[in-house]
Amino acid sequence: MAENHIIFEIEEEIGTVILNRSEKGNPFDWSTIKEMEEVLYRVEHDEGIRGMILTARGEKYFCVGADIKLMESIEGKEYTEFLMAGLRMNEKIQRCRKPTIAAINGIAVGAGAEVAMSCDLRIASTNARIGVPELKIGMVPGWGGVFRLTRLVGQTKAMEMVLTAANIKAEEAKEAGLINKVVETGEVLNEARRLMKKILLNAPQSIAFAKYIIRSAPEMPFHVGENYEAMTSVLSFLSKDGKEGMEAFFQKREPTWSGR
Repeated sequence: MAENHIIFEIEEEIGTVILNRSEKGNPFDWSTIKEMEEVLYRVEHDEGIRGMILTARGEKYFCVGADIKLMESIEGKEYTEFLMAGLRMNEKIQRCRKPTIAAINGIAVGAGAEVAMSCDLRIASTNARIGVPELKIGMVPGWGGVFRLTRLVGQTKAMEMVLTAANIKAEEAKEAGLINKVVETGEVLNEARRLMKKILLNAPQSIAFAKYIIRSAPEMPFHVGENYEAMTSVLSFLSKDGKEGMEAFFQKREPTWSGR
């Protein structure tokens, strides 16, 4: 029986996605994308899951990118299909209404860096290396990596990273704004869980609204964005959780969220 390329675990309302081929560097191939799509559908639709962490087996590799065996044999039509499948997968991660954290436990390059950048937040181990080195092999990243990297670190740093095809250390990535926090090797998943638990103290609907506002800010004219934010504030105030949050605050107790 073939081993799953992805393991999915749920604990305390947190779904943890584990890339499960550490001996090969946890690469993406067609099976990995298919399994990830199934997990993303479950995360989006299962109300018992309030947040998702993406990590990988082992302490050397998070993800080395596309599977080398696939890339050796692939031709134009299949490459285009594979590219579009990866793009759709990353878009689903980015648009997920629930919070997502990449727990980067090692080398994250190419498609590995791109899928991590699709998450809302990124925690990295001290031994992590991150980059989009596709120019070294005469190609350009194809899963939204250049675009997302520029949004995260700015044009100047993105130019440096992409054009030199360099993989940078975790601390440099943090200084650039690509990584939120760097922790010791072996602690990255624990830190991601601590951060997720802190996020999940807040109301689910408000988290979804806030995520959309932040993600949309670069595209929206200011007057459109501030009015959208005001509208979501009204909707959250009128919601069941909005009333619960206010009552809990005044009663000096912890709120109990319903997601409505």
